[in-house]
Amino acid sequence: MSAATAEDHALYREFRSRCERELLPRALRNAVFVLFVLQTFVFIPADYVLYNEVFPEFLAARLSLNALLALIYFATSEKYPVISSAVTCFAAGALFLMMVTLTGWGESGYYAGLILLVVGMGVLAPLSGRQGFFIASVLFTGYAALPLFAVDPINWWSFGQNLFFLGAACMEAGFACVYMDRLRFADFKQRRELEQARDELRELDQAKSRFSANIHHELRTPLTLILAPLQALRSGEFGTLSRPVSRSLETMYANGQRLFKMINSLLDLAKLESRQFEIHRLPLDLGRLIDELVEGAGALAQRKEVELSSSGLAVLPKIYADPEAMEKVVVNLLGNALKFTEAGGRVEIWARALDDGIEICVEDTGVGIPVDKLDVIFDRFAQVDTSATRRHEGTGIGLSLVRELVEMHGGRIRAESEGFGRGSRMVVVLPKGEWDGPLEDEVLVAEGGGSLGVSRSLELVEAELQSEAGSREDRFVADSASESELESRSELTRPVAVELPADAAEVLVAEDNPDMRSLLRFLLSREFRVRTACNGREALEQVRERMPDLILTDVMMPEMSGTELCREIKGDPALRGLPVVLVTAKAESEMQIEGLELGADDYVTKPFHPRELLARVRSLVLLRRLQQELSERNAELVQAFSDLRQAEVRLVQSERLSAVGELAAGVAHEINNPVNFALNAARALEGSFAEVLDVVERAGSLEPDDAAKLSFQATALRDLAEEMGLEDTRATLSELVGIVSEGLKRTHRIVAELRDFAAPGRGMQANVDVRKCIRSTAELLRHALQEARAELELSLPDTLPLIRADSGALNQVFLNLLKNAAEAMEGRGGRIEVELCAQDAEIRIEIRDDGPGIAPEAMERLFEPFFTTKEEGKGTGLGLSMSRQIVAGHEGSLEVKSVPGEGATFIVRLPVDGGRESEHET
Repeated sequence: MSAATAEDHALYREFRSRCERELLPRALRNAVFVLFVLQTFVFIPADYVLYNEVFPEFLAARLSLNALLALIYFATSEKYPVISSAVTCFAAGALFLMMVTLTGWGESGYYAGLILLVVGMGVLAPLSGRQGFFIASVLFTGYAALPLFAVDPINWWSFGQNLFFLGAACMEAGFACVYMDRLRFADFKQRRELEQARDELRELDQAKSRFSANIHHELRTPLTLILAPLQALRSGEFGTLSRPVSRSLETMYANGQRLFKMINSLLDLAKLESRQFEIHRLPLDLGRLIDELVEGAGALAQRKEVELSSSGLAVLPKIYADPEAMEKVVVNLLGNALKFTEAGGRVEIWARALDDGIEICVEDTGVGIPVDKLDVIFDRFAQVDTSATRRHEGTGIGLSLVRELVEMHGGRIRAESEGFGRGSRMVVVLPKGEWDGPLEDEVLVAEGGGSLGVSRSLELVEAELQSEAGSREDRFVADSASESELESRSELTRPVAVELPADAAEVLVAEDNPDMRSLLRFLLSREFRVRTACNGREALEQVRERMPDLILTDVMMPEMSGTELCREIKGDPALRGLPVVLVTAKAESEMQIEGLELGADDYVTKPFHPRELLARVRSLVLLRRLQQELSERNAELVQAFSDLRQAEVRLVQSERLSAVGELAAGVAHEINNPVNFALNAARALEGSFAEVLDVVERAGSLEPDDAAKLSFQATALRDLAEEMGLEDTRATLSELVGIVSEGLKRTHRIVAELRDFAAPGRGMQANVDVRKCIRSTAELLRHALQEARAELELSLPDTLPLIRADSGALNQVFLNLLKNAAEAMEGRGGRIEVELCAQDAEIRIEIRDDGPGIAPEAMERLFEPFFTTKEEGKGTGLGLSMSRQIVAGHEGSLEVKSVPGEGATFIVRLPVDGGRESEHET
């Protein structure tokens, strides 16, 4: 027994134990209750109406059964459910059997009660199949044994019918128990699997939360060791730096701060999930805190050309709240408002006091939120725009964290918006709260050991928005400046000058992040000529203007994503061969598979090693060059193949002409005989005709003077005809005319057959009688067969289905096979048999000879072009190859069987398309 089977058996035993412990008692009580009600309110009145004469006996029996049912319901159903179920069925069955004996034995209708009992048992009680069949068999046996105790004669016909239907009901009940038991067991297994999955998910969730908290703590140490030296370098503590280096450091520091903010958010989320995040309410002047945050964000708003204002903050009452948590709430709301508001927009934050707390509102004129997304945006990792072309980056953690923090304070938050382009409003309502007591030293300490502080929070927000501002600035400048002006925007964009060869490959980089775009340009420009684009649409336009050797594109870009760019390129036949490399920070295999399915040639995941990127680009560019060379070679091969096909056609025509030439001698002989017959007959005809003319001239020399003379002339003419034997001359003339006609008809037939063979009208298919093809070919080869001393025997049926074929092409096949068979005789003579028959929707033609056969080493190559077993100069080696091609073109087959010394057999099979049968031909 396998481990899986043993496990299923153990699980089934557990399932049955649970059924008998939990399910069966409840089901039994329900079944007992139903039977008790039916007994009391349905069956007892029915007994009184139908069988009044035996009603006292019926009533006593039913009341006894009710008493037993009550005992089972209240006493034994929980302790002994299986025994109680069997006792219930047996007691009810005994009652119905007693009623049957009192109401006509085999003719009693009360046997239907047994049917109701067994069917109800299978449906209501969760019995196993074994239990169900046992109870049903006992009831069936009890009814079947009734004739043994019968006093009156039994109507065996009625009894047999009742027994049959009761047996069918018992079988149905047994199988119902089996089926229901399997369904319950399958449900039990599903529940068990769900419970195990739930427990595993709970453990995984706890492990994930622990891992997340640990890894985020561990990430802070190396990140601090990166940011601290960068800050020192920026401040000039290690000396003055060049402008390119300073810009590189600024980019590195800004992105490091963004990473630090993400780590903090993820850590807070992990602590919230593990319920380790705690707030400590302190007296807080929230208006002052918000005012400091607004003031600190003023410079950032000014750089974005966004109007930032506040109102109602000075008159806010103090509340009891966690200062760090409130700072995160306001920073996230304010940062989102600035992030999604374009230049020229407005952001306003205002607050007001309520009876039991305060209300804070952050309102902007930005991109807005769809109405159906207003509740979704507070879910974890939710994004309003989830497409690959979204313009704003983000993790989807900020608003989720804000809601968690607000709700931990007993407050609530909601979003309001009229849709895209209509701005949005975030409203936070906080209660006054209660003081949780003083903290040690009254100092709020941030995770990681340092005070978070307003300036620190604003630094993180500014770092997050810096790259997006730069990206939008690049796109704005790209719309109004030339490519040369774009290249001069920053020193980082201008790589170290490297002399590239004139034929250096060109790479087009499509990336919306300006820092990443500059980095890619810097890395690639050492080996390739590089062009850049800010999004997929701009890249596609550049490709159509001038095709590069490779495209290196980001996946997540505004207007047109990298995958959409790939789809456009691979869907254009003119651009399909252009290599596309996708670069993205998303390492999920699904996204990689999607890109590769769209036709992307490679996939690079951020962060990447510069040498790896260069190696991938270098190999794809080399592959592109090789593919171009291969395309050129393919074009040459196509031309060469075309020339070869033309040469093949010429060779085939040469083979056909060669066959016609070989036939010429035989045809000349065949034509010469009937022509000689016709000439000789014509000469004899000329002499006979001269005799007739002589008779006519002599008859015309008699002068008809009167009727007597005319009678005399007739008599003289008859005498002259008898004297010259004119009757014999007439018979001779008829015979000579027949000879001439037969010779000319035969000549006409031979010429027609030769014409059909030489010019068969290739490709023109019609209904063809294969027998005619074989006969005409045999007629053409008569002389060749005579010279080879070969005896040809045709075995053709009287009727044969027509096939759709090219008759001339089939003539060529039969000519090649018969000619080869004749040549195999080598002048020694022999027998050639042609057998034609129709079987299994095909026509089968066998051409057998008793020649020397074919050597085994030649069998494998027999149908190869230019392979021949004949002497040099006596064959081109194209006959059998061409024949197989012709047969295959008719969806048929040509095969050969041969034993050395016993001749060869060629078998041609041609499909029948259901055409009519050809008539008998003599």
